[in-house]
Amino acid sequence: MEFWDELNLKYKEKIEETKKSLAYGNASSYDEYRQAVGLIEGVEFAQDLLRHIVKHRIYEEED
Repeated sequence: MEFWDELNLKYKEKIEETKKSLAYGNASSYDEYRQAVGLIEGVEFAQDLLRHIVKHRIYEEED
């Protein structure tokens, strides 16, 4: 498994873990809910950025 594949997998795991936590009602306040949603948004942003970098830096250099 490539480094970026492993990192992407960890991103997905963190997103799913946080979504499940929200689904089970583990956010005891609106502030905790907002923090969890912000975490999901941040990890998704990092995941998209990683995908973009890998696509443009690695795979396009092979052409």
